[in-house]
Amino acid sequence: MGAFSHLRRTVRLAGPGWEASPSWAFIKDVWRLIWAYRGYSLAIIIVTILQEIAALWPVTLLGQFIDRLAAGDMGNIVWLFMAASILAPGIARANVMLRHKMFYETDFQKLVELVCRTADQGEHTNAEAAGAAYARTANAVSGMTNAAYHVLGSFTPVIIKIIIVSGSLLSYNRFLGTVYLLSLIIPALMTIVFNRWLRVHLDTQYSIVSDVQGAGIRMIHERENRSLRDHYREIMHTRKIVLQTLVYKNQIFTYLREAALVGSQFAVVFIALGIRQQIGMTAGDFARIIGYTAQVAAAFISAAACLDAIISYSRAYGVYARAKG
Repeated sequence: MGAFSHLRRTVRLAGPGWEASPSWAFIKDVWRLIWAYRGYSLAIIIVTILQEIAALWPVTLLGQFIDRLAAGDMGNIVWLFMAASILAPGIARANVMLRHKMFYETDFQKLVELVCRTADQGEHTNAEAAGAAYARTANAVSGMTNAAYHVLGSFTPVIIKIIIVSGSLLSYNRFLGTVYLLSLIIPALMTIVFNRWLRVHLDTQYSIVSDVQGAGIRMIHERENRSLRDHYREIMHTRKIVLQTLVYKNQIFTYLREAALVGSQFAVVFIALGIRQQIGMTAGDFARIIGYTAQVAAAFISAAACLDAIISYSRAYGVYARAKG
């Protein structure tokens, strides 16, 4: 009881600081955007669920096809396999169009709103300050709208796939399903750690992007001032180094995460091979397991990349929020 009270008191004391942070403001603004367009949001979630069910259906049919091939009784499985393979990408394209419809609606509304608000404040009295302020605002809006886009369309698929695949593996063997679920914790933790390591570089990236635009505008406006050209070259050189460092670190981190996911997939395959006679697994069952885990790995990589992007967007929002005080 004492430990619970201490935890509650810690959360209460930390609450005001967290609520005042740019990260919390970013999260609130993203959810406000999703709620303001809740009709689109609900439609996207429904279509995404249908998309993922349709994407997993060909894998199930492939397993049945392999088992029936050995038995010689094909029935209409080939036609169903073809129809499912055609249906899944069609729903995926419809989902992309729907998400982009919402993205462009929100991007237009929010950018106009915040740029007009910045102009009304009248704090930016020269071209460099105005250019930097516009760049910060555009980056912040892009962060919010892209985050809303990915929250709705990128995290739902991986959740659905993990539920279906882990349920299927648990139905084969409880140990098999449990190992697979636990193995996904490693790449998830890697994603959190990697983004913490990149945080400083991301902050520097967005600060420099704003400064570059402002310095470039001022250099063009005051073309006779040679010192502004030197200042612009210096900022661009720093920007190049920061962006190169981000790319190198990001690619190394992404590869390590992908390797961990591939390892989890093969761990399940090796375990299944070891106990296949105990649980009576067929060749079709193995095809389903490989297909299911491959789809989860692909969805997990996509969702993790989107999470990386959202955290990057939140840093852009943080630069904007700090500049606004």
